[in-house]
Amino acid sequence: MAKLDSELPAKSERVAAFITGFDLRNAPAELIDAAETAFIDTIGVMLAGSCEPAAMIICDMIAAESAGPAALIVGRGLRTSAQNAALANGTATQALDFDLSFMSGQSAAAVIPALLPLAETTQASAKDLIAAFIVGCEIAARVVRSFPTLSSEGGWHGAGIVGAIAAAAACAKLTQAPTGSLPPILGIAASMASGLGANFGTMTKPLHPGTAARNGMMAAFLGTSGFTASDTAIEGPQGFLALYARGLEWDPAPFDDLGETFNLLDPGYKIKPFSCGGLLHTAIEAALHLRQAAQPRLDQIDKIVIGATPHAVRRVIDKYPWSEDSSRFSLKYLIPHALIHGAPTLATFSEQALEDDAVRALSERVTALVDDEFTGGNGIGYSPSRVTITFTNGDRLEKTLIHPSGSKKPPMSDPTIKAKFYDCASRAVSESTASELYGYLRNFRDHENLGGLWPLLTSDDES
Repeated sequence: MAKLDSELPAKSERVAAFITGFDLRNAPAELIDAAETAFIDTIGVMLAGSCEPAAMIICDMIAAESAGPAALIVGRGLRTSAQNAALANGTATQALDFDLSFMSGQSAAAVIPALLPLAETTQASAKDLIAAFIVGCEIAARVVRSFPTLSSEGGWHGAGIVGAIAAAAACAKLTQAPTGSLPPILGIAASMASGLGANFGTMTKPLHPGTAARNGMMAAFLGTSGFTASDTAIEGPQGFLALYARGLEWDPAPFDDLGETFNLLDPGYKIKPFSCGGLLHTAIEAALHLRQAAQPRLDQIDKIVIGATPHAVRRVIDKYPWSEDSSRFSLKYLIPHALIHGAPTLATFSEQALEDDAVRALSERVTALVDDEFTGGNGIGYSPSRVTITFTNGDRLEKTLIHPSGSKKPPMSDPTIKAKFYDCASRAVSESTASELYGYLRNFRDHENLGGLWPLLTSDDES
């Protein structure tokens, strides 16, 4: 249960002081480096996701509204209101489930999608954007640390639940919202947080960061305009933490180290090497370790057992996928595919790939279960896997992996980050535009005027 002291100032006051007082000039160089890399990865996957059906349906809805053309939707030729652009950008960012993981899943997924259209309409600089991104991520981290089981036991989707609050804080920083308006901005955003784990494997999962980006921006606009909300909407008796936890442990103390430590550096984020649910990545990589030894005897496999955490087993889709979206969360598909074809690529998640008879046949021998060794640890970002392959003659192959590639302990190299960006961005723009955009983002902090960025984010087919 909560540990509260009514004599302490509201956590929203601490948050307000951090948002107002954070100065990029005093930030560690590695923090700015991490933020720049996050922009590269996020904009790359946003461009790729803009071509997905979920993002296109959202854009069709937005086009029908005929809102004023204030801001660009990334990857499209369509211009609309800043809030509509945030909705479309956020949905595109997670449409492929390729966006970076931070703390509880993709808890900061809504931040950059909200900041880009707001930066365009306010003529912000790159340094303004970077500072606002850091603020949003640090607020997201404190919400997650205050309620570390919000996803694993609570069943909530962090991208939507945490994302609205994080996006609101980031938008407030970018627009230099007055200190007095910050508590109500957070209170408004807390009331608009939403996202159910039940919708994993459907178009509604990427809708969560889309609505969080839009709602965060809305909260910033309303709060700055005098719209009221509780100053203790985060930690109050009927506030965000108490109501979403519903009996699970929560403690708002992590908000007290805002500005003293940076969770964007420690524990940091994970850049995804595969376009699918992050909880499955250690299992995929473990299978890839076993692939060479298993390949000569794939037809002799009796069973494949995936041992994982209780959280991963609850979130996995324990059947062969019926759609591209569901394929991103199916171990019965991803593990056989990895053993037969190697590491998943963007092409892995297609209707054609799902029709692979060999993968489908091997999937019938895959089982996911809770591994006793992984039940004790339930920390933020904890998702180990053990893959055990048993052959018909009794032989066994086994591999355990604790940390996935792309996280802080086995980080992704700069060339791999660049290759991922090109692979993603080139789905929406030409190779030459992707190259120019990568160069622009790799030296992002140097741009005082972002006028050169927006044309690079428009689909070549719609510019």
